Amino acid sequence: MWLASFAVARIRRMAVYLYSEPQIESIIRATKRFRLRNCAVAAAILVAACLVALLRPTWIFGAREQARIWVLAALFIFVAGPLTETLWRWKSRSLKLEQTLRERRVEVSAEGVKISGAPSIRQLARSEIQRADEVPWGLYLRSSNRYRWILIPAKIGGFEEVKREIAAMGIPIAQSAIPPNWEELAGALVFIGTMLCAIFAHSTGVLAVNLLVSVLVAVVGFLIVSADPENLPKMRWARFGIFLPVAMTASMLWAAMHG
Repeated sequence: MWLASFAVARIRRMAVYLYSEPQIESIIRATKRFRLRNCAVAAAILVAACLVALLRPTWIFGAREQARIWVLAALFIFVAGPLTETLWRWKSRSLKLEQTLRERRVEVSAEGVKISGAPSIRQLARSEIQRADEVPWGLYLRSSNRYRWILIPAKIGGFEEVKREIAAMGIPIAQSAIPPNWEELAGALVFIGTMLCAIFAHSTGVLAVNLLVSVLVAVVGFLIVSADPENLPKMRWARFGIFLPVAMTASMLWAAMHG
């Protein structure tokens, strides 16, 4: 059996790149450490929330009694739920990740680039690829649709060879200091901000403005998630979850106007 740091097979002018065994083990260890840190942070948040709720309830439940149910819902959705699921599926997630990494293949040919293996297949034809942005964690292949792209991980075996193949196809590669689609991160921060504003704002005017902002963010987020059809199977619920701040703000505004 032939073993090397990376596997490259050429079949009909197609190069296939796989994860090496050391890289698979390294990624699994790093993922476990990351999940462990997330669990510690989530547990700390829940403990702090319980203490504040007992000692200074207005600090966490906001300006109105109605905010209590929204705070509890947010803690469950974003903290307690993911924490419980991570602990419950700790071993199975590691096994699933290992299987996914072993099945992951990056195929580069004159026709385009394809990343196959569980849980999905992403591909771009050569005619669709306009440029490549290199970041520390990999290479983003970009199409004319800003939200339709492929990420080739930097830890894939033969990553430097992949870059040479991409350059040989006539695709310009540019170094990028910031993540592509930075507006998605900005939208996530505004998403959190609108939820906090809905809970702690006293003024009906502020709540009204927050409602408009949350509606705008939700609509834009819905369109962004829906822009790439390949994202829909795994982001189906996220498209509706982004409307949570809208429901929160509308409820709090109604209570403020009729309280």
